[in-house]
Amino acid sequence: GSALNFSMQFISTCWQAILEVLFPSCCVACGQKLLHEEQYICASCLVDIARTEHAQLPDNGIDMLFADLQASTRKTIPYERGAAFAYYNRERGRILRSLIEKGKFGRQMNPGIFYVLGREAAREYVGSALLEDIDLLVPIPLHERRLRERGFNQAEYICKGLHEITGIPVDNEHVIRIKNNPHQSRSEVNERANNVKDMFAIQYPEEWKGKHILLVDDVITTGSTLFECMKQLKSIRGCRVSVFALGWAHN
Repeated sequence: GSALNFSMQFISTCWQAILEVLFPSCCVACGQKLLHEEQYICASCLVDIARTEHAQLPDNGIDMLFADLQASTRKTIPYERGAAFAYYNRERGRILRSLIEKGKFGRQMNPGIFYVLGREAAREYVGSALLEDIDLLVPIPLHERRLRERGFNQAEYICKGLHEITGIPVDNEHVIRIKNNPHQSRSEVNERANNVKDMFAIQYPEEWKGKHILLVDDVITTGSTLFECMKQLKSIRGCRVSVFALGWAHN
């Protein structure tokens, strides 16, 4: 039995080595061959992603964005704090933008890209105010039609990466998407608030009383999607919400 297991393991190892020679794993961003311990993205590209440093910045750009949304809409939300890991614009955010677009839409579409990025972000935010007293990581859900088309929810994989480093549980049960919307990146800015109106509902809201929720998405552009979701949490007694995204589409 043990000899058979050893033989099978040896054959598997050899086969993996042969596949690696014939079809080497390459970095999604730059195309360089990955080292054995690297996944999807090489260490050099991870280092070169342009960080926002929001973890060290109280009243950062994300905080200001949601303050402005509350003021302009005259809607209050139980907002605590927010952050985006890196820039997503066409200049500083070139690497992250390429990774996210390839992960969601490209030929190399793969949820593992978002898992690796979530894990990388978590390493930098552990011990920061953003993650202080967070009870649950909550990925912004996709509409079921979009989920069928893509095969995965990128925000859920970001949460899985965050969870691996922080240990904070992931909750993908309570927030549901009841309305599909056009891709936000293809919408005019002034249309986005209408696109997301009445998009979300909360199941079993009583289970979130007194909880501090971290809503997670891949990119924050106008903040309309996250803001609409936060509005649904306002009626839950004692529920507080913070937000996190991999990218910030800010020039």
